[in-house]
Amino acid sequence: MRSSVAPHVILFVAFALRIANLNGESLWRDEVDSVRFAFEPLTVVLANFTATGFNGPLYHLVLRGWLSLTGVSDFGLRSLSLVCGVLLVALIYALGKRMFGRPAATIAMWLTAISPVLIWYAGEGKMYSLQPALLALALYALMRAVDGRAGEGAWALRRSSAAWWGVFILATSLSFYVHVLSPLFLPVAALFFFALWPGARRHLAGGAVALLALTLPYLPLLLWQAPVLLRGGDIGHRFYPLDQMAWVLASNWTFGLDAHAPLLFAAEADVLTATRRIGVGVGVVLTAVGLMTAARRAADCPVQARVLRLQLATLGWLILPATLIFLISTRLPIFQPRYVLWSAPALSLLIGVGLACLLEGERTGRLAGGLLIVVVSAVGLLGVAAQIINPIRPDVRGAVAYVTQRARPGDAIVFQIPYMRYSFAYYAERFGYPLDRLWVIEAPYTNHGMTLDAVAQTMRGLIGVPGRVWLFESEAPMWDRDGLVRRWFDDELALSERQDFRGVAVGLYRAKEAPGL
Repeated sequence: MRSSVAPHVILFVAFALRIANLNGESLWRDEVDSVRFAFEPLTVVLANFTATGFNGPLYHLVLRGWLSLTGVSDFGLRSLSLVCGVLLVALIYALGKRMFGRPAATIAMWLTAISPVLIWYAGEGKMYSLQPALLALALYALMRAVDGRAGEGAWALRRSSAAWWGVFILATSLSFYVHVLSPLFLPVAALFFFALWPGARRHLAGGAVALLALTLPYLPLLLWQAPVLLRGGDIGHRFYPLDQMAWVLASNWTFGLDAHAPLLFAAEADVLTATRRIGVGVGVVLTAVGLMTAARRAADCPVQARVLRLQLATLGWLILPATLIFLISTRLPIFQPRYVLWSAPALSLLIGVGLACLLEGERTGRLAGGLLIVVVSAVGLLGVAAQIINPIRPDVRGAVAYVTQRARPGDAIVFQIPYMRYSFAYYAERFGYPLDRLWVIEAPYTNHGMTLDAVAQTMRGLIGVPGRVWLFESEAPMWDRDGLVRRWFDDELALSERQDFRGVAVGLYRAKEAPGL
């Protein structure tokens, strides 16, 4: 296949893999929140840009415009992430080609295209596809601003550099308001700037101006982030030791979110762990191959010295954001794997360089490189298949369809967790069944030591004399770890019907008949 054709084919594959299962699962509650927040009154949407603790206000503003064009639907919501996910694949090729050459860039593009975790988030209605695309664009703009090509005149070079600095400032500033932790990109950008030394020396002024220009858009965020960080405490995320954090990220970035990938069959836990360790080990070895090859060549070739520095900067892109989050988490635990998803393409680039080095070698190296490309590709595609075969999100869409087909106006419906009322309302509206036809009741929070007797008293006060009452449960342990609300329903009321969906349980209850009737 001609090298000029390969990127276009890969881009098509990336699109096909991302759209294939876009509507396969129903929205989970955070995606429903995206729609809710996007269509708040415009004054509220804009006020969220400076609201303490609010994450992603710009994403919701962009989504508001997007959904106004596409219409509100599962596909409309996720199609924005789809577009950003495909754009990321193209950006990784452009970035890799500029840093490491066409062969490495093509392999990295392919690995990004088939990455299970990137495909997953390109099919989720959140900011975790837009943020990596913005930061990859910012990094590419930084490279273009600092690393002008030979043959350009001095005036043309300065004008081009200024334009690319503008793109860098814009993309980075926008990322701050797409995700609250995007400022962790700045140390990574600094690594790439100094990796281009000594050529970067003449751009020190441009870099300083860009940094100052980034200060102003960050200030509104810093005003509430700094006190939160200094205060420390608990915001609901558990603390991960650094080794656990590294393993979670390595597993997610290599195999995707399915717990059993790359094995598509039931296996003992130690077999799965061993398989995953081998897969991660292959990635580490290929990264090392690229670094060692560049180090060996660097002594005699300034171009190879530049490649080595850029590989080290890419390694920093891979590990520095997670390390910084770990340091922050020693005071304020905030780690979630998706928060550093924008680092995942760095792994594709490093593995791409290692594979390209093997393919440039002797016959044995070329054979090994070809075999490893097949293995790495198989791992990625098996991860993608596993995510489709074993759906992850709760089937709220199916559960709501079941209830709305059987509910009668005036039925009571109890939500556990209470937040599921918003997901129910979203799908009920899609099915033409407004939630106000039902009497909505929010179940109590029991995880602070509430007893069954206290739950019984609370539920009697909420429901009164029961008629037909639906119990709609999803992620219930977050609110009711011991299942006390379900126990009260089963003890006090008569179950008419129950249906279990993936991650959702639905039951219809009535008052028990008096004994002897």
